[in-house]
Amino acid sequence: MENKLFEETDYDLELKRSQEISEKCAHLPNLAFPTYYPEFSCGRIITMDWMNGKHFSEFTKLDNSQDDLNKIGQTLWDFYMYQMHVLKQVHADPHPGNFLVSADKKLLVIDFGCIKEIPNDFYKPYFELAERKNLDNPEFYKEKLYELEILLAHDSAEEQEFFTKLFYELLELFTRPFNVVNFDFSDETFFQEIADLGQRYAKLSNIKGMNTNRGSKHFIYLNRTFFGLYNMMHDLKAQNIVINHYKNFKQ
Repeated sequence: MENKLFEETDYDLELKRSQEISEKCAHLPNLAFPTYYPEFSCGRIITMDWMNGKHFSEFTKLDNSQDDLNKIGQTLWDFYMYQMHVLKQVHADPHPGNFLVSADKKLLVIDFGCIKEIPNDFYKPYFELAERKNLDNPEFYKEKLYELEILLAHDSAEEQEFFTKLFYELLELFTRPFNVVNFDFSDETFFQEIADLGQRYAKLSNIKGMNTNRGSKHFIYLNRTFFGLYNMMHDLKAQNIVINHYKNFKQ
């Protein structure tokens, strides 16, 4: 967390990453980035083009057609999946303040202050468990929990049982979109299940006394990214989103 906070105040680093990711994602359809000006930037200032558009949160409150909402939703989803699976680094702060929508319904990305690089030794087991067949294979599932540092060698039998069950419920719910061809982010039932699961585990008393200092440090930002992304997709009420659409644009 300390490292990331220092990164977010390093404007030289932000400028470099902003240029890199915007260049690598420039070919994605319906997406636009400002041009950055290093000659007018420094450790305290980043200079970029002014982008005309409505803030994302303002756009979602308008009377938009479902086609326009789906278009922006597909663009946002493709942008994140391309970063995750192709670039192995991700804009880890998906909240409405970092995005605009132009008059011609393009998604404008204006802030790259928080970028999370995803090492392969985390990426591989994390996304292997996004596949339902792997999640439902007890031996494989348990092996990956150790790789991801969810289960620890010195765990008690009670801790093993508790965290194995907890993370199965979490992963089964959060990875549902990855196990279908198209997903409906307007589905209120899905988001209510997420809220209910959080409430249920927040009220548990038997977690006290257990070792909760577990899990790869990379979980913090990947979970933050997905939680923010899902909320934005839900704000759009985006429907019929093609989950692996990003593969059409791999270079």
